[in-house]
Amino acid sequence: MVEPRYDAAELIDLTAQLFHQAGLDEPIARVVAEILVEADLLGYSTHGLLFVPAYLADVENGKTTTQGEPDIINDTGSGLLLDGGMLPGQWVVVRALALARERLQEHPVVTVAIAGCQNISCLATYVKRAAEGGKMALLATSTPSNAVVAPYGGRTPRLSTNPFAIGIPTKDAPILIDTSASATTNRGVERARRAGVRLEQKVLVDSQGHPSDDPEVIYTDPPGAIMPAGGLDMGHKGFALALFVEALTSGLVGQGRAAGGTARGCNVFLQLTDPEAFGGLNAFRHETGFLADICREAEPLANGPKVRVPGDRAHQAFREQSENGVVLHPEIMQRMAPCLEKYGLALPKTI
Repeated sequence: MVEPRYDAAELIDLTAQLFHQAGLDEPIARVVAEILVEADLLGYSTHGLLFVPAYLADVENGKTTTQGEPDIINDTGSGLLLDGGMLPGQWVVVRALALARERLQEHPVVTVAIAGCQNISCLATYVKRAAEGGKMALLATSTPSNAVVAPYGGRTPRLSTNPFAIGIPTKDAPILIDTSASATTNRGVERARRAGVRLEQKVLVDSQGHPSDDPEVIYTDPPGAIMPAGGLDMGHKGFALALFVEALTSGLVGQGRAAGGTARGCNVFLQLTDPEAFGGLNAFRHETGFLADICREAEPLANGPKVRVPGDRAHQAFREQSENGVVLHPEIMQRMAPCLEKYGLALPKTI
């Protein structure tokens, strides 16, 4: 069966129009649309247009600020604290990237902490932009009002999934690391639940403390939890990373879980490093490119596929889908269709 494909530019235009008609200022709506479609172009089908219904509901219900810029609360030159003001996370992080790039003209490393924006979706999209411009980027986010991940050795949810991404310039396409401190994601659990299937591995723990692959355990009373990355055997590693992300985000912002129910939205950490200020960008790219190449050239496991470096598959998907059209997960257009119909917008044409 031939999968339907969609023109990326048309998807961006349509999604931007949808959010603009719902109330977002046009420039904000377009940035949100660009990031969401770019996520699907990169192959992150759980963190792109799948978010449209939830984002739209937040705009319609007044939970999302529809206009304006993030406010600078503290500014030391190379370090900034921004108030995201519950603006769309895509808009806030893109603006923070622009601000950090500007500051790199005077500082070798620029760090931006952001308090209280909406969900930022696919982290790889942002670090890709920075790394393609020759800057190394570290991006992390947490949601202090959300607890769905248990600490290692526990069954009670205490943490959010705490994703982080790293963009590393090379002589070719950048290395893109995009992962989370949890064994699976909220979106992965939700998708499995909607499909009525179990997860591929027992990465959840039920409220009685038993490992599980059943997404329903997250929705019981009391709820179960997602395990930290590494699961039963190596979950101490994911737990450690989760604490690190919480420190980078809520810790530096100065408001997180200790604030109880008053914490707003997502907290974000963004850091850009200019290799030119150290050993030089060309030397940096030579080293990272060489490292990536020798890893790819390593002999694979018996009967295994060729070794890939983080980002290889995403870059391949981006190139192929940019040329031939975006393949969307079947549920994405099913879930977008009622949103488009509500605002009198036609479904995008397949190509």
